[in-house]
Amino acid sequence: MVRWSCDGKKLTDKALIEIVWQSRIAIAVDKPAGLPTTAAPGIESVETRLAKQLPDLGYLTAVHRLDRDVGGILLLAKTKKAARLLSEQFAARKVRKTYLAWVDGEAIFNNDVWVDYVRKLPDQAKGEICSEVNDGAKRAETHVRSIRYDRERNCTLLELCPLTGRMHQLRLQTAGRRHPIRHDPIYGPASLEPAAPRDGLICLTAHRLEFRDPGNGQVIKIATTPEGYQ
Repeated sequence: MVRWSCDGKKLTDKALIEIVWQSRIAIAVDKPAGLPTTAAPGIESVETRLAKQLPDLGYLTAVHRLDRDVGGILLLAKTKKAARLLSEQFAARKVRKTYLAWVDGEAIFNNDVWVDYVRKLPDQAKGEICSEVNDGAKRAETHVRSIRYDRERNCTLLELCPLTGRMHQLRLQTAGRRHPIRHDPIYGPASLEPAAPRDGLICLTAHRLEFRDPGNGQVIKIATTPEGYQ
């Protein structure tokens, strides 16, 4: 898989998708950045690659999504019942998601709560922060904490815990506070966009996931911290 530093430097590259946890009816993997979670027939995705990697599984489906450019913890179900139970946990906001992101500039946040309204732009794969009264506006809430500031590179490592799951939520909220995620090709600063590589380079990773095992109800906590985010 591909991992990147706050400078966009490639760190590691492995052929197989790493399995970080599994039970009889569910599995969690470390999704490679640059690979879509799901895709149309004929296009490689996490689901199709895992189907080849784990040919004995008769059923496998992702129960949530990570943007193509984003790597990290991704949860999949091995049965239709598990898919339904896990999807219900996400819908009820009972799953705790934590991301790590390198953002531009010195960004000081101490367990702050960001609340915005966002909406998808018509006929575009992007969104915008908007007013609560705008058509299509949806509430987006994220808890945020600064971890450290890299003075040499002028970027800050943030821990981001979204309570809602809006499209590009973290990317919109950081950019809206003038601290866009490094190498974001959509919401990054205009001065960086022409030179920013397109695939897999955004400095955002799904660091931790907490949920209940759909088989026995046990609380499961999974975390991965790739190089460049320590």
